[in-house]
Amino acid sequence: MRLRDVDDFLIFKGANGWSRKSAHGYADALRSFFRYAEKRGWCKSGIGEGITSPRIYAQEGLPEGPEWKDVQRLLKVIKGNNAAALRARAVLFLLAVYGLRSGEITRLLLSDFDWRSETFTVNHSKRGGTQKYPLQREVGDAILAYIQKARPRFSCQNLFLTLKPPYRTIGSSALWKITSRGMQSAGIRCRRRGPHSLRHACATHLLEQGASMKEIGDLLGHRDYRSTSIYAKVHLQQLRRVADFDLGGLL
Repeated sequence: MRLRDVDDFLIFKGANGWSRKSAHGYADALRSFFRYAEKRGWCKSGIGEGITSPRIYAQEGLPEGPEWKDVQRLLKVIKGNNAAALRARAVLFLLAVYGLRSGEITRLLLSDFDWRSETFTVNHSKRGGTQKYPLQREVGDAILAYIQKARPRFSCQNLFLTLKPPYRTIGSSALWKITSRGMQSAGIRCRRRGPHSLRHACATHLLEQGASMKEIGDLLGHRDYRSTSIYAKVHLQQLRRVADFDLGGLL
Protein backbone atom coordinates (compact mmCIF):
# COMPACT_ATOMS: atom_id res chain seq x y z
CA MET A 1 0.00 0.00 0.00
CA ARG A 2 1.28 3.44 -0.96
CA LEU A 3 0.14 6.93 -0.03
CA ARG A 4 -0.69 7.46 -3.69
CA ASP A 5 -3.22 4.61 -3.50
CA VAL A 6 -5.07 6.39 -0.68
CA ASP A 7 -5.03 9.69 -2.57
CA ASP A 8 -6.36 8.01 -5.73
CA PHE A 9 -9.15 6.38 -3.71
CA LEU A 10 -10.32 9.70 -2.20
CA ILE A 11 -10.10 11.44 -5.58
CA PHE A 12 -12.12 8.65 -7.22
CA LYS A 13 -14.84 8.81 -4.56
CA GLY A 14 -14.98 12.59 -4.80
CA ALA A 15 -15.53 12.37 -8.54
CA ASN A 16 -18.35 9.85 -8.03
CA GLY A 17 -20.62 11.67 -5.62
CA TRP A 18 -18.84 12.04 -2.29
CA SER A 19 -19.10 15.49 -0.76
CA ARG A 20 -16.03 17.14 0.74
CA LYS A 21 -17.47 16.50 4.19
CA SER A 22 -17.77 12.75 3.51
CA ALA A 23 -14.24 12.59 2.08
CA HIS A 24 -12.96 14.56 5.08
CA GLY A 25 -14.46 12.02 7.49
CA TYR A 26 -13.07 9.04 5.61
CA ALA A 27 -9.63 10.66 5.34
CA ASP A 28 -9.57 11.11 9.12
CA ALA A 29 -10.59 7.46 9.64
CA LEU A 30 -7.94 6.21 7.19
CA ARG A 31 -5.29 8.35 8.85
CA SER A 32 -6.08 6.78 12.22
CA PHE A 33 -6.06 3.28 10.73
CA PHE A 34 -2.70 3.68 8.99
CA ARG A 35 -1.11 5.14 12.08
CA TYR A 36 -2.19 2.02 13.93
CA ALA A 37 -1.08 -0.21 11.03
CA GLU A 38 2.36 1.39 11.04
CA LYS A 39 2.77 0.61 14.74
CA ARG A 40 1.87 -3.02 14.07
CA GLY A 41 4.25 -3.23 11.15
CA TRP A 42 1.53 -3.89 8.57
CA CYS A 43 2.67 -1.15 6.17
CA LYS A 44 5.43 1.33 5.51
CA SER A 45 5.72 4.33 7.81
CA GLY A 46 4.59 7.77 6.71
CA ILE A 47 1.28 6.86 5.07
CA GLY A 48 -0.88 7.99 7.99
CA GLU A 49 0.87 11.35 8.33
CA GLY A 50 0.72 11.89 4.58
CA ILE A 51 -3.07 11.60 4.26
CA THR A 52 -4.59 15.06 3.90
CA SER A 53 -8.28 15.81 4.49
CA PRO A 54 -10.22 18.00 2.04
CA ARG A 55 -10.76 21.51 3.34
CA ILE A 56 -14.25 22.25 4.68
CA TYR A 57 -15.37 25.79 3.88
CA ALA A 58 -17.74 27.93 5.91
CA GLN A 59 -21.37 27.62 4.73
CA GLU A 60 -20.41 24.67 2.53
CA GLY A 61 -23.16 22.60 4.11
CA LEU A 62 -25.98 24.89 3.02
CA PRO A 63 -28.86 22.96 1.47
CA GLU A 64 -28.79 22.49 -2.26
CA GLY A 65 -31.40 20.98 -4.50
CA PRO A 66 -33.17 21.41 -7.84
CA GLU A 67 -35.74 24.13 -8.47
CA TRP A 68 -39.36 23.14 -7.97
CA LYS A 69 -40.14 23.34 -11.69
CA ASP A 70 -37.40 20.74 -12.21
CA VAL A 71 -38.89 18.54 -9.47
CA GLN A 72 -42.26 18.70 -11.23
CA ARG A 73 -40.58 17.64 -14.47
CA LEU A 74 -38.85 14.80 -12.62
CA LEU A 75 -42.17 13.45 -11.33
CA LYS A 76 -43.62 13.55 -14.83
CA VAL A 77 -40.70 11.89 -16.60
CA ILE A 78 -40.84 8.67 -14.53
CA LYS A 79 -43.33 6.68 -16.59
CA GLY A 80 -44.01 3.06 -17.38
CA ASN A 81 -45.68 0.09 -15.72
CA ASN A 82 -42.59 -2.01 -15.05
CA ALA A 83 -41.65 -2.68 -11.43
CA ALA A 84 -38.64 -0.34 -11.42
CA ALA A 85 -40.64 2.62 -12.74
CA LEU A 86 -43.57 2.08 -10.38
CA ARG A 87 -41.29 1.83 -7.37
CA ALA A 88 -39.24 4.86 -8.44
CA ARG A 89 -42.37 6.97 -8.92
CA ALA A 90 -43.69 6.14 -5.44
CA VAL A 91 -40.31 6.85 -3.83
CA LEU A 92 -39.78 10.15 -5.65
CA PHE A 93 -43.27 11.39 -4.74
CA LEU A 94 -42.61 10.74 -1.05
CA LEU A 95 -39.22 12.44 -1.19
CA ALA A 96 -40.44 15.50 -3.08
CA VAL A 97 -43.86 16.12 -1.53
CA TYR A 98 -43.04 15.32 2.11
CA GLY A 99 -39.27 15.85 2.18
CA LEU A 100 -38.68 12.53 3.92
CA ARG A 101 -35.20 11.32 4.78
CA SER A 102 -33.81 8.12 3.25
CA GLY A 103 -34.05 6.27 6.56
CA GLU A 104 -37.69 7.29 6.94
CA ILE A 105 -38.44 5.88 3.49
CA THR A 106 -36.73 2.57 4.17
CA ARG A 107 -38.57 2.15 7.50
CA LEU A 108 -42.05 2.67 6.05
CA LEU A 109 -44.29 -0.36 6.63
CA LEU A 110 -47.43 -1.46 4.85
CA SER A 111 -49.25 -1.00 8.16
CA ASP A 112 -48.17 2.66 8.33
CA PHE A 113 -50.79 3.52 5.70
CA ASP A 114 -54.41 4.05 6.72
CA TRP A 115 -56.18 4.07 3.39
CA ARG A 116 -59.59 4.69 4.92
CA SER A 117 -58.56 7.91 6.65
CA GLU A 118 -56.04 8.76 3.88
CA THR A 119 -53.11 9.22 6.28
CA PHE A 120 -49.74 7.58 6.87
CA THR A 121 -47.30 7.49 9.77
CA VAL A 122 -43.57 8.21 9.62
CA ASN A 123 -40.94 7.17 12.16
CA HIS A 124 -38.56 10.11 12.20
CA SER A 125 -34.83 9.49 11.92
CA LYS A 126 -33.32 12.27 14.00
CA ARG A 127 -35.84 13.60 16.47
CA GLY A 128 -37.39 10.19 17.06
CA GLY A 129 -41.06 9.43 17.55
CA THR A 130 -43.80 9.13 14.97
CA GLN A 131 -45.78 11.68 13.01
CA LYS A 132 -48.97 11.30 11.02
CA TYR A 133 -49.29 12.94 7.60
CA PRO A 134 -52.27 13.45 5.29
CA LEU A 135 -51.85 11.29 2.20
CA GLN A 136 -51.90 13.47 -0.90
CA ARG A 137 -53.95 11.81 -3.65
CA GLU A 138 -51.25 11.58 -6.33
CA VAL A 139 -48.79 10.19 -3.81
CA GLY A 140 -51.35 7.63 -2.63
CA ASP A 141 -52.10 6.59 -6.22
CA ALA A 142 -48.38 6.07 -6.92
CA ILE A 143 -47.92 3.95 -3.79
CA LEU A 144 -51.03 1.86 -4.51
CA ALA A 145 -49.88 1.23 -8.07
CA TYR A 146 -46.53 0.00 -6.74
CA ILE A 147 -48.14 -2.26 -4.11
CA GLN A 148 -50.68 -3.78 -6.48
CA LYS A 149 -48.57 -4.15 -9.61
CA ALA A 150 -44.89 -4.24 -8.65
CA ARG A 151 -44.22 -5.06 -5.00
CA PRO A 152 -43.06 -8.67 -4.55
CA ARG A 153 -45.45 -10.97 -2.65
CA PHE A 154 -43.17 -11.38 0.30
CA SER A 155 -43.64 -11.69 4.05
CA CYS A 156 -41.49 -8.63 4.84
CA GLN A 157 -43.74 -5.77 5.99
CA ASN A 158 -41.52 -2.94 4.76
CA LEU A 159 -43.17 -1.02 1.96
CA PHE A 160 -40.24 -0.79 -0.45
CA LEU A 161 -38.38 -3.97 -1.35
CA THR A 162 -35.64 -4.89 -3.79
CA LEU A 163 -36.72 -5.78 -7.31
CA LYS A 164 -35.00 -9.17 -7.42
CA PRO A 165 -34.71 -12.07 -4.96
CA PRO A 166 -33.59 -12.57 -2.33
CA TYR A 167 -36.15 -9.89 -1.47
CA ARG A 168 -35.22 -7.49 1.31
CA THR A 169 -35.82 -3.94 2.43
CA ILE A 170 -34.54 -1.33 -0.01
CA GLY A 171 -31.35 0.38 1.14
CA SER A 172 -30.10 3.97 1.06
CA SER A 173 -27.81 3.25 -1.92
CA ALA A 174 -30.81 2.11 -3.98
CA LEU A 175 -32.68 5.30 -3.04
CA TRP A 176 -29.69 7.34 -4.19
CA LYS A 177 -29.66 5.52 -7.53
CA ILE A 178 -33.40 6.05 -8.00
CA THR A 179 -33.07 9.79 -7.38
CA SER A 180 -29.86 10.27 -9.34
CA ARG A 181 -31.04 8.34 -12.39
CA GLY A 182 -34.41 10.09 -12.32
CA MET A 183 -32.78 13.51 -12.26
CA GLN A 184 -30.47 12.48 -15.07
CA SER A 185 -33.42 11.26 -17.16
CA ALA A 186 -35.21 14.56 -16.54
CA GLY A 187 -32.14 16.53 -17.63
CA ILE A 188 -31.79 18.19 -14.21
CA ARG A 189 -28.38 19.71 -13.60
CA CYS A 190 -27.69 19.79 -9.89
CA ARG A 191 -24.43 19.22 -8.02
CA ARG A 192 -26.20 17.05 -5.46
CA ARG A 193 -28.48 14.38 -6.87
CA GLY A 194 -29.34 12.20 -3.89
CA PRO A 195 -32.61 11.92 -1.94
CA HIS A 196 -31.62 14.78 0.37
CA SER A 197 -31.59 17.18 -2.58
CA LEU A 198 -35.35 16.62 -2.98
CA ARG A 199 -35.82 17.28 0.74
CA HIS A 200 -34.06 20.61 0.25
CA ALA A 201 -36.16 21.35 -2.83
CA CYS A 202 -39.34 20.64 -0.87
CA ALA A 203 -38.31 22.97 1.98
CA THR A 204 -37.23 25.75 -0.37
CA HIS A 205 -40.49 25.49 -2.34
CA LEU A 206 -42.53 25.80 0.86
CA LEU A 207 -40.45 28.80 1.88
CA GLU A 208 -41.08 30.47 -1.47
CA GLN A 209 -44.80 29.77 -1.12
CA GLY A 210 -44.87 31.68 2.17
CA ALA A 211 -44.97 28.81 4.67
CA SER A 212 -43.71 29.69 8.14
CA MET A 213 -40.54 28.20 9.57
CA LYS A 214 -42.63 26.27 12.06
CA GLU A 215 -44.82 24.80 9.32
CA ILE A 216 -41.78 23.74 7.30
CA GLY A 217 -40.11 22.32 10.39
CA ASP A 218 -43.23 20.34 11.29
CA LEU A 219 -43.37 18.80 7.82
CA LEU A 220 -39.66 17.93 7.78
CA GLY A 221 -39.71 16.55 11.30
CA HIS A 222 -37.24 19.06 12.75
CA ARG A 223 -36.84 19.08 16.51
CA ASP A 224 -35.46 22.64 16.63
CA TYR A 225 -36.54 25.62 14.52
CA ARG A 226 -32.85 26.48 13.99
CA SER A 227 -32.56 23.36 11.83
CA THR A 228 -35.20 24.87 9.55
CA SER A 229 -33.83 28.40 9.49
CA ILE A 230 -30.85 27.26 7.39
CA TYR A 231 -33.15 27.18 4.36
CA ALA A 232 -33.53 30.94 4.65
CA LYS A 233 -29.92 31.22 3.48
CA VAL A 234 -30.53 29.34 0.27
CA HIS A 235 -32.35 32.06 -1.65
CA LEU A 236 -31.17 35.49 -0.60
CA GLN A 237 -34.00 37.14 -2.48
CA GLN A 238 -36.41 35.52 -0.01
CA LEU A 239 -34.84 37.02 3.12
CA ARG A 240 -37.07 40.11 3.15
CA ARG A 241 -40.17 37.90 2.96
CA VAL A 242 -38.80 35.60 5.64
CA ALA A 243 -38.56 38.54 8.02
CA ASP A 244 -42.34 38.91 7.78
CA PHE A 245 -43.12 35.24 8.39
CA ASP A 246 -45.02 34.05 11.40
CA LEU A 247 -42.54 31.89 13.28
CA GLY A 248 -45.25 30.30 15.39
CA GLY A 249 -44.41 32.12 18.63
CA LEU A 250 -40.78 31.01 18.61
CA LEU A 251 -39.48 34.58 18.75
